[in-house]
Amino acid sequence: MNGLSRRDLLKISAATGLGSMGLPGVDPALAQQGEQLLVVMWGAAWIEVSRKIVDAYVAKTGDKVAWELHAGGAMAIVAKVKPAWPRVNYNLISGWDPVFRAMIKEDWIEPVTLDEMPALKDIPPVFFQKNDKGQLMSVPLSTAGAFWGYRTDLVDKPIESIEQLLEPRFKGKLCVPFPVNLTGLLMLTLAMQRGGNERNIEPGWQFLKELAERGQIGRVINNNSEFINAMSSGETSVAFFNIGAWTQVRKQFPVKIMSKIKDNKGFLFNEGFAVIKQSDPKKVAAAKRLANHFATPEINEQYNWPLGEGPTNPKSKANPDIADVFYKPDELAQYAYIADFEFMASQVDSWAKRWEQEIAPLIRRS
Repeated sequence: MNGLSRRDLLKISAATGLGSMGLPGVDPALAQQGEQLLVVMWGAAWIEVSRKIVDAYVAKTGDKVAWELHAGGAMAIVAKVKPAWPRVNYNLISGWDPVFRAMIKEDWIEPVTLDEMPALKDIPPVFFQKNDKGQLMSVPLSTAGAFWGYRTDLVDKPIESIEQLLEPRFKGKLCVPFPVNLTGLLMLTLAMQRGGNERNIEPGWQFLKELAERGQIGRVINNNSEFINAMSSGETSVAFFNIGAWTQVRKQFPVKIMSKIKDNKGFLFNEGFAVIKQSDPKKVAAAKRLANHFATPEINEQYNWPLGEGPTNPKSKANPDIADVFYKPDELAQYAYIADFEFMASQVDSWAKRWEQEIAPLIRRS
């Protein structure tokens, strides 16, 4: 585990457990602002629930929201913004810890404060991404993770170790993300299986080559929708991906999430919003107003419940369907790992090039 104190772990436990309910308040004076916002969001269940939340919000505030969906993994938005900066129209960008670290490095994000966004006062401090000055730079909405799992109706006996994925029965049955997606967590899980880590990734490449050479990799995906389609169609039966996408599959099919396997770990991270710098202070204020709305107890629960992710607001209730995925404080050290995402973000471009040179040809031949 990287830098989590016992106090932090207790706050995480509180944030993903049961709590009291509260109603978000909207300042009537703000309803006259009527700002137009452009928000980047994931597809599938994320955009569905977000649209419902925003439709009600717009009716109360007069603000208007246009949506743009992530194309590929969330990190792709960084490559899209960089050549155009500062001429970008985005006001809020949904992302997760590695994306926020990359944006903080580029100085694209507005700091947020507890005074201007009171819903953030309830959220455990460990969930926020901060800059070098200690300012809060993200609006955490979900506690999430990435795990191995499989459809139990398509796999004839339980998988107890990912070493078993080399067995002939899994030929063409693995669904894995391209390295840029999840900031290379696929490479990390494979490396850790063979004794490596973020800074000793070579064991992961060796494991990956073995999987590719044996023809085990049936589908390489770039986003939630591709993952859901691959696993729902039965084209693939075993995969490594984020819990939000897994939750959409398990709504229709029996799924085993391998969150507590003996020789590997699940990866924990937070998802949420970044408020993008703008020259118009009214736009910034409106973006913070909307992000604060998503962080209030009732809305944070409404947002996370269908996603199968843990709310960050301790006053929100967590969906009981995720009880088998997230860990109690005394389980974290044994089963969970928080990666050094800032370091991994610096490596993913080279990992992607190496994939194209060394792994993609093996997958095509198989």
